[in-house]
Amino acid sequence: MKLDLDNYVPGLLLWVSNKVAGSASQLYSARFGIGVTDWRVLAYFVVYPWSTASRACELMGLDKGAVSRSVNFLNESGWLQSRPSGLRKVEYATTSEGKRLHARIYKYAIERQEALLTGFSDIERKTLIEYLHRLLDNLDAVAKVGQESTIKKI
Repeated sequence: MKLDLDNYVPGLLLWVSNKVAGSASQLYSARFGIGVTDWRVLAYFVVYPWSTASRACELMGLDKGAVSRSVNFLNESGWLQSRPSGLRKVEYATTSEGKRLHARIYKYAIERQEALLTGFSDIERKTLIEYLHRLLDNLDAVAKVGQESTIKKI
């Protein structure tokens, strides 16, 4: 048996994600001096101000080390500000400069999304987003595969 890569959903999702992230990283690095992970972290703190890096990792499924490096870079660059919150806990929010940077990149992010969804009707776009949210809802079940006797005999 072998995977049918044209119909293997995890592979297709990874392929799309990697290609979109790679071209975003090139664009954002050239125009704004930040990478795609920095953009994701910056956008997270615009949406969830005074949240923690740990929470950003959980929500976005990003590596803790990558988020930590990004938070440090954004903080040192003046795009994030921090405040202590209890023992060894730090919360972050965007600065006014960070909000301006976000607004500049946001225009490209939305334009890139529109290019990605070229040829999709409004109904198809809505359906795709619903399907992606259903996939997100299934991630706990995916993580459990292999932990118990979840593999069916082939």
